[in-house]
Order: sequence, then structure tokens, then C-alpha cells
Amino acid sequence: MNRNFLPEKEQIHQPRYCNIILGVIFPVILLSLIFSLLVQAHASAKTVVLLPLKIYADQSKSYLGEGVKSMLLSRLSGGDIEVISDEKVASLLGEKETKGITLQKRAEDLARRLEADYAIFGSITAIGGGYSLDLSLLQISQTGSTVKRVSKAVDEDQFIPQLSDVAYQLRAIIEGREIPAPKAEKKVAVLPEAQTTKGLFSKVEQEKPGSATAKKGFSFRPTSEYQEFKPTGTISVDMAVMAFDLGDLDGDRMAEFVVLGRKSLSVYQRHGASFALRDTLKASGGEEFLKVSVGDVDANGKAEIYLVGLSGQRARCTVLEWNGGFKRLYRQTGHLQAVKDPAGGKPLLLFQDSTVTNFFRGKTYLMGYDSGGSLTKGEELPGIRGAQFYTVAHYDLDSDGNHEWLGLGEDSRLYVWDQQGKVLWKGDKKIGGTNNAINIGEVIGYGEDPPLVPFNSRLLITDIDGDGNREILVIKNIPLVGVLPNLWAV
Repeated sequence: MNRNFLPEKEQIHQPRYCNIILGVIFPVILLSLIFSLLVQAHASAKTVVLLPLKIYADQSKSYLGEGVKSMLLSRLSGGDIEVISDEKVASLLGEKETKGITLQKRAEDLARRLEADYAIFGSITAIGGGYSLDLSLLQISQTGSTVKRVSKAVDEDQFIPQLSDVAYQLRAIIEGREIPAPKAEKKVAVLPEAQTTKGLFSKVEQEKPGSATAKKGFSFRPTSEYQEFKPTGTISVDMAVMAFDLGDLDGDRMAEFVVLGRKSLSVYQRHGASFALRDTLKASGGEEFLKVSVGDVDANGKAEIYLVGLSGQRARCTVLEWNGGFKRLYRQTGHLQAVKDPAGGKPLLLFQDSTVTNFFRGKTYLMGYDSGGSLTKGEELPGIRGAQFYTVAHYDLDSDGNHEWLGLGEDSRLYVWDQQGKVLWKGDKKIGGTNNAINIGEVIGYGEDPPLVPFNSRLLITDIDGDGNREILVIKNIPLVGVLPNLWAV
């Protein structure tokens, strides 16, 4: 009996019919499976946007941004990571943003608009003979974002291999892999306890045996033959330095370092144990910069920059503020100098006029700001008549509750005046000396140069040796040549 209840002829053709069905269905299933795997693979791929890096360096190193970006791109692309094209990123950037993105909020905004899973942003800072690489990896989610920072300070010859390590660290974080332990580095040499540095200078050497004891009152003795400064480091600047000062420009309670050259003014910020370039202001046209001082005279928590330059035949002062960029507040003819209080009080702002025939003209005045924030001239200061304007300091030397004025006189000797202008003390020897000088004023004789006008450095009153007493620092230039008036009298 036929158990299949089918005619014998139909039973013969059944396997052939099944093969046809399987031949059609199996490829469809296989294609569906492959397509599903491809979709899953695409869904698991991570998209990354490389935002422009901010470069804190002089113009000669502007290539760093593109170079670092190219290296990161080559090491991040491929596998399960897709890097968004520069064209898409550029279409969303403002003009200033093409020079670098450093704010996390803006980086997150751009990443969300580009539908990226991650954003890389940060900065590169040139410090002396090396670099500081500070990158942030921002992970975007529906509920917010998280950031991981990778920073390295490296010598110039190790920049490329260290950058490569950073790129692989970032890739490992994106792929969710464990970051390999860094190679052991040589320990940084530590100075012995007695030689450990403090501030911009090391501790002053102890006086030699038998040195004279300092007298009380207004008696001063030179210390260069007894004591010695030792520099703790260097900052590379692409200029001949005419002046510098320190002050908290942006209100973050960290002092910025302001350095002046003839044609530029640069702002440096603290970066580890040194300072890194943050911004530069160029002189306009035929202008030349002469002096700079920094002080929070308007008491708003942010120090102003008082920049003095040569405009034509007169001095012109410009008041600036800086908070990531320069903003001009005031400009007027004459000299301005912010004089700090060594005890930490409010700085004083001094003014002296300038004319075509007399570069330093007339009396010295106190300046201030009125309730509307305008710069105004105050009382005359008789106490510093005859002083070299930019050398002046103000301090209570004898702790009697009254401040004295200190400065170099017209004869380049150190003077101390009381508030009424009475000379309390005068040095015996000439001091000072500077390469910051210009020829300007009326020519006395035919064919002669205009008078040489020097801009000696201000006096500094601070506790250098940590003994609780403030010292007065005065520069004395040691000339390489001298005058022998009686050479032919032999």
C-alpha cells in the first residue's frame, strides 16, 4: 500500500520541487543576514569630530594645528571609527573659531549638530624648547556629556612620538578598550632642599662672613658683592624686552605676565612651572612701544594694562583690558604708570604730560576713575619732583605710618622723598642703566643727534630672601667701556 497517498509519478518529482524552493529561499535568507550584520556594524561605528586646536605660540609655529590634526586623523580613522569631514565642520565655525575651540560647551554644541558621538578639542602651547599638549575627548549622550582630558608636556624632539601615544590613548577610550600602562619615565631631578627655587628667583645666598650689619633708618648698602640671584628658568620671547609686569588681568586670581617689545605687547599665563604665550598686540604704523605697567586701579577685580608708546614726537598712553583678548578703554597724550603697593594695597596711577619739545613735561599727578568709570586727573604730587618717572616706588620704609617716595633722580642716584617733597636720603653712586632709550627732543647743535632719553626700570620692593623684611631692588648696569679723562696727562 502506498503510504504517501500520492501517485508514483508525483513521488518521483517531489525532491526536485523542494530543491527549487530551497534554491530561492536560502539566498534571500543569506542576503538578509548579511544586510543585518552590515546594519549592526554601521550602528556600532563611532563618529568623531576633530575640532580646530588652539595654538599658543608665535606665528612661526602656526603649522602645528594642521600637523597635529593630520596625525590624529591618520591614527583614529578606520575600523569602527568614522571621522567627520572638515567640510562639514568648517560650515559651522565662526571666523575666530577656525583658530581653535577650547570651550567644552561650544564643542558639545558642534558635536550635537554634527550628530557625532565624540568630539576632540583643546590646545597646543609652546613653552621654551618644548610643547604642552592639552586635549579633551568629549563623549556625547542623550542625557548629557562626559569629558576625559589627556595632557602631556614634552620636549620638541619627542613631540611626534608622544603625540602618537596620545592618539592611541584616545582611540582606546573611544573603542572602550583598556589603555595600556605608560612606559616608565625618568624621574625629574629635584634640587636639594637648600637650593629649591622660589618665585622667579632662587633664595638669596647667605652673606659672606664679616659683612657689615645693616643700619636702621634710611641707610642703604649695596648687596651685589655679598649676595647673588640665581635664575630658576627661562621664557623664550621673540623680541628685545623693553619692560614687563605682572597682574591678574582676567580676574581668575592668577597673575598674567605682560612683556613689552618695541613693536609688540605679549601676554603670558602661568602654565605649570613656567609661562605660556596667550596673546600678542602689535604696534600700529610708525608707533613704538616704550613702557608698560599693570594694576587694578579701578578696583573691579581685573588689572588694567597701561601701555605707553611713541606717537610722533610725544608719548601716548593707552589703557587696555585683557580677558582672552585685548580691549582698548582709553587713549591720551602723556605718560601713565601704575605703582603697586608692596604691602598689597590699591595701586596708584601716576601721570606726567608730554609735548613735542619736552618729552617729560611739567608736574606729576595722581590719576583715578570717577563713579562713571572715566579716567580723571587728581592732585599734584610734589614728593617726586625731579624723579625719573618710570623708576618711582611708594612704600612706608621706616614703618612710621607714612609712605615715602623712592626713585632715581635726574642724576641717576637713588633718592627718598617724604610726601611733601623733602629729600630724606640720597645715594652717593650713580645706578640704573638700560637699553630702553630713544633719541628725541630739540637738537642742540648742527649735525648732532637729539638728546638720548632713557627709560630706566622701576624699583622693586619685596622680600627676596624670606627673612620677613622687604628689600629694595635697583638695577645697576655694568658698562663694557669706560672714560679715562687723564689718559694723556702722563
